Amino acid sequence: MYLISFKEAQFAYTFMDYMASKGVRLHVELDSQGNSQLFLAEQDLDKLEWVKSELQQFVRQPQDKRYTEVTWQQTKPSYFKAGKKSIGHLLPNIMSAGPITMTVSLVCIALYIMLLLTGSLNMLLYLGYPVPGESAQFWRYITPIFIHFSLMHIIFNLMWWWYLGGMVEKLRGKFKLLEITIVAGVLSNYAQAAISGPDFGGLSGVVYALMGYVWLYSERLPSSGLYFERAMIVIAVLWLVAGYIGLLGPIANTAHSVGLVVGLLLAAKDIWLLKSHRR
Repeated sequence: MYLISFKEAQFAYTFMDYMASKGVRLHVELDSQGNSQLFLAEQDLDKLEWVKSELQQFVRQPQDKRYTEVTWQQTKPSYFKAGKKSIGHLLPNIMSAGPITMTVSLVCIALYIMLLLTGSLNMLLYLGYPVPGESAQFWRYITPIFIHFSLMHIIFNLMWWWYLGGMVEKLRGKFKLLEITIVAGVLSNYAQAAISGPDFGGLSGVVYALMGYVWLYSERLPSSGLYFERAMIVIAVLWLVAGYIGLLGPIANTAHSVGLVVGLLLAAKDIWLLKSHRR
């Protein structure tokens, strides 16, 4: 039986875990807009009124410790387990992508198509990292993240951007995704330019920041709904090492490293602020 719909999936799964601890079975389904709909199992319809009462209390205080602590005690909260079955919801997820996730993806794709059609790197004059004397073109400190030079380059970056960026935007909000993107983009671009010069591009510094952010945040605050497998962060670090020892050819190793550190620091900052607020 339908109970309620949440725009943020973490709330649906947090309440689901809480009710599971009380012996009540709920399940979550995505609607066509990507909202998380909560349903009561038929076997527990006799508890409907009590569940509705509990739900009203949850809606008023979803961050109350009695809810979040139940989720923290689980090795993998329900939100994480649901990710394994998300393929069937691929189209709704694509159609419900947040504005930041969608806009960045479309800009990257448009610029890559323009590069293919023209065969010219003239866009670097307007979007590439500024050389000394061009510092007044302030937008160029961030715009290299939109430029990709090969099909595999853009596919790899947008795949992770869509997955991790979309997750952050849905569960932490568009301003949080903007913060990570801008801070990581500017700092990773600056570091890469300082080490190897202005001839680089790509979203990978931001992608590494998202990896670091989502991994640390999910480790410390499982109830947030964010999730990144520990094995994947290990692979990301090994990929960094492979880049530094020359196994992957000319790639922006410095941007990757700085992005990862930025993501970890931003996550640590947010975790500290949240826990300080709860005290």
